[in-house]
Amino acid sequence: MIDIDTLRRQLPARLRRGTPLVLTLHPDATRESGDDLRSATPQALLAEPPVRRESLVLVLDVLAEMDTATGQQLLGGLRDRWAEETLILHRRRDTRWDLNAFLALGFRREPAAETATPEHAVYRTSLYDYKLTPDWLNARFWANPEMWDRARW
Repeated sequence: MIDIDTLRRQLPARLRRGTPLVLTLHPDATRESGDDLRSATPQALLAEPPVRRESLVLVLDVLAEMDTATGQQLLGGLRDRWAEETLILHRRRDTRWDLNAFLALGFRREPAAETATPEHAVYRTSLYDYKLTPDWLNARFWANPEMWDRARW
């Protein structure tokens, strides 16, 4: 079983708070661990998506048991509609899902968190930092006040 507390210590502070929704193939195993976790299966989430976004969703070893198209549907739904933050723990020995597959879906590798789970690759996406703001995107380049009296466009 994955030690969620050790994993949380390796992550940004906002991921350490709150109660995550854990997607696992065996939701009863997370209930027995004694942690205050909510759990569901990926099939249940796809059949009945949440009404509002979850603050954090942990995806634990479910992609290896799913076909690629269903896995992409699950991860795309989590990224776009169902979760503010998504953290995926994926076994390295599953060759169907490599780094490029996760990058194509907008996930980033989180090497600092992999110290807590060495047999897993950890990927993350967040609404809060998924896109860096480019330096050209500011008012200085948009108004162009030095050209107001010189050119008409």
